[in-house]
Amino acid sequence: MSFFEMRHVIVQFGGLCAVCDFSIALGAGELVGLIGPNGAGKTTVFNTITGFITPTEGDIFWQGQNIAAFPAHRVTASGIARTFQNIRLFGDMSVLENVMVSFHFSMESNFLLAMTGSSKHRGLEAEIREKSRRHLDELGLGHLASEKASTLAYGQQRRLEIARALATGPKLLLLDEPAAGMNPIETIELAALIRLIRDQYGVTVFLIEHDMKFVMGLCERIKVLDYGKSIAEGTPAEIQKDIKVIKAYLGSGYHAGG
Repeated sequence: MSFFEMRHVIVQFGGLCAVCDFSIALGAGELVGLIGPNGAGKTTVFNTITGFITPTEGDIFWQGQNIAAFPAHRVTASGIARTFQNIRLFGDMSVLENVMVSFHFSMESNFLLAMTGSSKHRGLEAEIREKSRRHLDELGLGHLASEKASTLAYGQQRRLEIARALATGPKLLLLDEPAAGMNPIETIELAALIRLIRDQYGVTVFLIEHDMKFVMGLCERIKVLDYGKSIAEGTPAEIQKDIKVIKAYLGSGYHAGG
């Protein structure tokens, strides 16, 4: 069985089939893209994987276990993390505190220990703070640790959101339009960061993105959705030449380098 696999997943909202018979398998350490027009069902696929939506039909296997009916918190605890199209940070908290919140989720910490101010809690808090600082340094945000998250530039906020997702200790990381709103230099830096994350943290990366230059230069394999249905899957070179993909999404004027 694959590291991660979706088998014949269907998501219906009333009479609308948002995702229709979707299947994909991801291997450990892969970097895979999911592309398609707006409304194709891409984010619905991510919401289904992460427990925000329960599929109408089909199975989702994660490390040998069917997680199709898992709620979101249980999916995260099992080793799957994600970012969102719209950045979701605690704006009034510091950069460091944003990452510490995620580390608290993944480590042994509870309300009673915090209330009693026990030495065990103080030691755990110090450990989380140190891990968070090291984490920020690795992702190039260490110098901003004391800044409010809301004061960061857009690209830095995107990077912080990824840092928070990684702090939960995932083996599968889902990135929903990570390059959205970024300028060309930030996009190049983001691609390098994602490769670093895959290599250094040993995670599988599955991402949604509309920036075709970014996707084609970064992903090893790409899946294409249109109106909830998979219309193609292959390497970037294969996808760029696929007639169905060109008609549905890329357009006849698409050039791989542009």
